[in-house]
Amino acid sequence: MSRLILAAHLPAYGLQCLAYAVNDGQKMIAVAGVAIEVARQGPGGVGPVGLTPGWMALLVMVFLAGAMTSLPGVGARLGRGLVLARPLHLVSAGTAAAGAVLGSSALGGPVSMTQSVAAGIVGAAAGEGSRRVRWQGVLTIATAWLLTLPAAWSARS
Repeated sequence: MSRLILAAHLPAYGLQCLAYAVNDGQKMIAVAGVAIEVARQGPGGVGPVGLTPGWMALLVMVFLAGAMTSLPGVGARLGRGLVLARPLHLVSAGTAAAGAVLGSSALGGPVSMTQSVAAGIVGAAAGEGSRRVRWQGVLTIATAWLLTLPAAWSARS
């Protein structure tokens, strides 16, 4: 089973990185574009922002490096804090989170990759019984979601 899980983990992780880039990549491009224009023109002169293909390629490489190095740590921290995770849980959660994020992004409603991974990990572990879940950690995250998501939605309106 461990070879099968490892074989499944690699494409699941690649799919997760793709979902992260699709969902969060535009934020990095916007921030970098504004920073480049501020450096060129000063804080008062920023108008329409355009990035050259060279800058875009550099941003893609930096974003990819960040995704490849940070996603395993996020998954491990979430796994330890929320559930008694097994490797199969992490593969299942990563695949489910990537699918949810890609689907919501395709519909124009980007979501948090971290929240999707957390929900996937809890769901995968809870499938084996509620005792595998550390409910205090889940409650902490759920409380944060209940406070921040409506605040973000109301700020959008």
